[in-house]
Amino acid sequence: MKNKIAIKLTLYFSCVLLLFALIIGGVFYQFFKQHTIEIKEKEMRVRANKIAAEIGDNMDNLERRFGTKISKSRFVTLLDRVSPEIVWVVDSDRNLSMNMEDLRSGELRRHRPHHDNMMPRMFKSRVDEEKPSVRPAPKNSRDAYRQLPKHIKDKVEKCFEGKGFVLEEYNDMLDGVMLTVGEPVRNKNGQIKAVLLLHSPVEGLQAAVWNGLRILLISLVVALALGVLISVLLSWKFTEPLNKMKNIAERLAERDYKARSNIKQNDEIGELAKTVDLLAERLQLADEESQKLEKLRREFIANISHELRTPVTVIRGSLEAIRDGVVTEKEDVEEFHEQMYNESIFLQRLINDLLDLSRLQNTDFPIEKDKLNLCDVIQDAVRGSRRMSIEKHLEIKADLDKELYLIDGDYGRLRQMLMIFLHNSIKFSPEGSSIEVQLRGNKLYVIDHGCGMPADDVEHAFERFYKARNEHNKSGSGLGLAISKQIALRHDMQVSLTSTVGEGTIITVSLPEAVDANA
Repeated sequence: MKNKIAIKLTLYFSCVLLLFALIIGGVFYQFFKQHTIEIKEKEMRVRANKIAAEIGDNMDNLERRFGTKISKSRFVTLLDRVSPEIVWVVDSDRNLSMNMEDLRSGELRRHRPHHDNMMPRMFKSRVDEEKPSVRPAPKNSRDAYRQLPKHIKDKVEKCFEGKGFVLEEYNDMLDGVMLTVGEPVRNKNGQIKAVLLLHSPVEGLQAAVWNGLRILLISLVVALALGVLISVLLSWKFTEPLNKMKNIAERLAERDYKARSNIKQNDEIGELAKTVDLLAERLQLADEESQKLEKLRREFIANISHELRTPVTVIRGSLEAIRDGVVTEKEDVEEFHEQMYNESIFLQRLINDLLDLSRLQNTDFPIEKDKLNLCDVIQDAVRGSRRMSIEKHLEIKADLDKELYLIDGDYGRLRQMLMIFLHNSIKFSPEGSSIEVQLRGNKLYVIDHGCGMPADDVEHAFERFYKARNEHNKSGSGLGLAISKQIALRHDMQVSLTSTVGEGTIITVSLPEAVDANA
């Protein structure tokens, strides 16, 4: 199945969104429920204070007419009818005001229809109006007070002492869970003459909470659906570069090393894509190098076959001529022997060069490095080459800007490298010319004034078996400069060659930094 990561990411995002929705819904439900009750409680406290103040303002008139039994006043009944909540009043004689119509009918009301109309919609009660009370109706106001639970009567008594209260519990007289606020009623002199009990059904509050929760759930469902849709789009967008890199990897596996993702992102995926492209580039270079090496290998086999064929043919031909008696004269036989001897020397030199080159190219092959003075190596190589230059009347000059240049190296290998450079210079230099070996800073120069090399030859000068195409280079194996380059590389040196036809050649060796004599 394609885009498995996109599917997994979508599922992960969906689960997170669902969990988030459940947490938010639960927190909102608890918060909104508590907040709604708190708001209702504050509203009832304010209303209770106002009603208590209204009763207190009329207390003198009520006492003149009803004495201490002010709960029997129609004024209290009127307050009950116009208030959104149920209004009870306990007077100083412990009479509890009740609707006399309910008393006569033997039923206790929960709240009248006008309460629903006057209450805010979110606080409407859904209590069944026709459900009868499970308790018998009190006979009178005194009996109504006696039927109050003991803890309610205790709070009423404390309210007569000036301590108001708020209570949320089931009221069996009103047959429902009620939010009750108790407030002392004071006359103009500040004396407590009664206690106001204000009741409101909690069921209406729960309905408001559930209504709010329902709106929240609808919003969360819509948000969840949009979140899932967005997560799908983002997941596909996220996995698109991954799929692209997978295709690139498949092409690389099929040896298509030119494939590139070309993904530009400033994140981990962008870094991965950059790494994949870098891998592709390196594989391409490695493939090109492999092809080049394969070509060199074929050329090497062809060159070595050619180089070996000539001396072997000469030696075999000479031996056959002597064996078959074709050559009988002493002078001719000696000439053939000399020829075979020279060819055997060439073969030995060729084999030694091949062994040297093979060993130097193998990084596992160690070379003996010691602290040495490069100036001594240069002077030694110059002295060794002067004997070869006498035949062509060449002058080899050593011009060094210092007498001490310490490096870690193999004395014999470095001398071999310089001897190769000088032998080439001697080979290509005309009689009577000069060759200079200069040391300037960390640069070593071998300069001749010979025939020079064309640009095409300069480019391939350090390749194995490559020989410049001119009359001065008829002999030689074509391995000398290749060996010298490997010696330089094993000593952390860089070697380069510049040449101009008819003017000469300059070999430049970039040397490593000199080491401290006391190190």
